[in-house]
Amino acid sequence: MKKISKFLYKSIAHIVRMLLKVFWGYRVYGKENLPDPPYLIIANHLSLLDPILIGAIYNFRLYYLAKEELFKFSLTRPFLKWLGGVNVNRKEFKKESWKKIKRLIEEKNILVIFPEGTRNLNPEKGLLSFKAGAATLALKYGLKIVPLGIIGTDKIWRRGKIFPKFNHKVIVKIGKPIEVSQVLNPTKEDIVKINHKMKEAISTLIR
Repeated sequence: MKKISKFLYKSIAHIVRMLLKVFWGYRVYGKENLPDPPYLIIANHLSLLDPILIGAIYNFRLYYLAKEELFKFSLTRPFLKWLGGVNVNRKEFKKESWKKIKRLIEEKNILVIFPEGTRNLNPEKGLLSFKAGAATLALKYGLKIVPLGIIGTDKIWRRGKIFPKFNHKVIVKIGKPIEVSQVLNPTKEDIVKINHKMKEAISTLIR
């Protein structure tokens, strides 16, 4: 993954924040809940805008664990890599992926996962079932989990639409960190417990 200068990234992040505020009244609440890295961000997933809203909170690059299929499109691949996308095969989590993730954690980076695994087309019905990935990662490395609640992006850029709308507001709420004790070989029960905590935290934020 190519490195970019801190100044360049900070400048771009500032411009993105400004545009988000101008077009959609972008607001972030709960920044005081952010701990020192490394940690794992989890959030509900409504739109293609969601990673941009999360990234705009920071002045440095985050690393998004994204499904392998997204990297197959030549138009989106360069953007995903620049944004900090980490290619993950969800059916067969490869050894190389774990090595890359371990290195990122050791370097005190921040990882991002959408535990629903895909965009939620009917958020009014509640969150989708959480996949095991986020909980497994947090348990294996004893990572703190920071829950985020994203509100409004589903009204701006729905799946299947080519262009976004500009008549809605977007909000990101940051919850208090979830402490996770390290479990090198987490059981299904361990994962279910963490998934329950994560789902409860995000549900509270988006109410």
